[in-house]
Amino acid sequence: MIPEQLQNKEFYKKLAHLFYAVSMADKKMVIEEKRKIVSYVEKYWSHSFDKNDSKEIIYETIRELIKKQMTSEEAYQVFKSYYQSKSDGFLKDLCQKIMEASDGIATSFSRRNKSELILLTKLHKLLFES
Repeated sequence: MIPEQLQNKEFYKKLAHLFYAVSMADKKMVIEEKRKIVSYVEKYWSHSFDKNDSKEIIYETIRELIKKQMTSEEAYQVFKSYYQSKSDGFLKDLCQKIMEASDGIATSFSRRNKSELILLTKLHKLLFES
């Protein structure tokens, strides 16, 4: 469940930055990663709020990041800054869902590579050890 203070467009945009960062950790986004993103968005983040569709916010943000050719590290830093400013709203359950989705995206095409492992480790430290 997403706490009420995080149920806004900004949260979904920053979450999209994280999913993009994970899928682009090896500098390419493959169809399996896109499908896995859709799968997790449908599973955890497919409700509507404030007349905006949370799914579409995530998908549109990822399309924008692809067009901009943002690096994985830049996208991760956007999510990290947001998390640090709102960390009190990120309850353990939400952090676990974010970690599960990120790991699922990383493992969707073959197995985790070194760059994905590094990013997942940084994310785990951010969500659970800070």
